[in-house]
Amino acid sequence: MLDVDDHRFLSHFKDGFAIDSSVIRVNRILEKVFASIHKGQAAIKLHTKFSIRSLAPTKVQVTESKRHDSQFRGITNEPNILYLFDLAYFAFYRFEKIIEAGSFFVSRLKSCCDPLIVAVEQKQWKHMIGKKLSEVIPLLNPNTPLDVTVRLSNSKQSKFKRDLRLVSIFHEGVWRFYITNIFQKLFTPSVIYQLYTKRWIVEIFFNEIKHVLRLEHIISKNKNGIMVEVYSALIFYLLTRIVIALSSQQTGLSLTSYSFKRSAELVKAFITTHIAQFFVQTKTQLVSFLRHLVEAISAVGLRDKKHCHSP
Repeated sequence: MLDVDDHRFLSHFKDGFAIDSSVIRVNRILEKVFASIHKGQAAIKLHTKFSIRSLAPTKVQVTESKRHDSQFRGITNEPNILYLFDLAYFAFYRFEKIIEAGSFFVSRLKSCCDPLIVAVEQKQWKHMIGKKLSEVIPLLNPNTPLDVTVRLSNSKQSKFKRDLRLVSIFHEGVWRFYITNIFQKLFTPSVIYQLYTKRWIVEIFFNEIKHVLRLEHIISKNKNGIMVEVYSALIFYLLTRIVIALSSQQTGLSLTSYSFKRSAELVKAFITTHIAQFFVQTKTQLVSFLRHLVEAISAVGLRDKKHCHSP
C-alpha cells in the first residue's frame, strides 16, 4: 500500500506501473487452445499492466500460459513513467525502450548477470571500479547499502551500451540487488527498494480477481466462454474501482482506505437488487443509483481501522 512518503516519491513520475502475469487453469479439453507448460493441462495467462496510483489495470492481455512474459508489450513511448517488473521481464531491449522514451524502471538483477562496476560516488568504494559485482560481494558491509554505476554487458556484440545504477540493501539475511536508470540522489537505495516493493500491488490485484471475483474457477469449456468470463470479471473489477474512486473523492480518504472485497460485495448486492431498473431507468435515475452506491461504499466499504491509511 502507499503511504505519505510513497506519494512524495511517486509524484516525480506521471504514473507508475507494475507489470506481471498470473496463470489460471482451465478445462483440459482446451489444451490445444490454451497450452500449459505442464503436459495434459490447459491454462490461460493474464499479462497485466497495473497502475500504482489508480490501483487499476490499464492493460490486460489473455494468452496461453506457455507464452513467455517477455512477449508482453506493456511499454509505451510516453515519457516520465515508472515501470516496476520482476525477473521475467529483465531484458536489455526493454531497458533501452524505456530509456529512449524518457521513462524509468526498477528491476531485480538476474543472478546470472555479473555487471562491471564503472563508477562510484563514495571514495571508500573506489577500489571497486573495474571489478565485477561477484568480486566485491564478499567485501560488502551489511550496514552500508551499495550504490554504484554499472555496465550490464561488456560483449562487443551487445547493442546495449548504457550505464545503469545498481543498488543493494541487506534484508532478511541476504543482499537484494536492483538495477535502475534513476540516478537522482533523492532516490536512495532504501527508497529504490521501497519503490520496488510497490510491485506487490499487482499481486493483490491477481488475488482479488481470482478469489474475490472467483475467476480462479472458470467453468467454460470453449474459448469464447472463457473470454466472456475473464472480461466480465475485469469489467466488474473496474466498476468496483470506479465506485471506490468516487467514494474516495467524496470522503477525502485515500483509495487504500477501502476494502475491495467489502466494496465488491456491496456493488454486487446493489446490482442484483436493482438489475431490472437498469433497463427502464432514465439517465437521471442511473446517476441517482450510482450516487446511492457511492454513499454506501463511503459508509461501509472501508477497511478495518488497523488497515486504514490517511490520504
